[in-house]
Amino acid sequence: MFFRKKKKKTTKTSVKTVDSLILRQLETDEDELITDLASNLLKGSPLILNFDLLNVDASNKVIAFFSGVVYAINGQIETINEKTFLFADKDAFLDGSLRVFVDQL
Repeated sequence: MFFRKKKKKTTKTSVKTVDSLILRQLETDEDELITDLASNLLKGSPLILNFDLLNVDASNKVIAFFSGVVYAINGQIETINEKTFLFADKDAFLDGSLRVFVDQL
């Protein structure tokens, strides 16, 4: 007469940090683009930005801006090469997938 309800099996699907990674070669330092990228960073998506096509002043402006964003979220900046940087929050490195990806570059 009385039956127990079967518990639904739930499976957790974990998204690796590297799956939300945004890779971008910057061609401009327009505020709209930079703030859109910063919004993605604030939402937890790590950014790898390449500055090869930007002049020195524009590159410094963007790096200074993202340095402030990373500081505000208690994040981390990794230098990949002379003109390529990784900007991420502290939680981005927890699962280890981002570190493996960066080491393979």
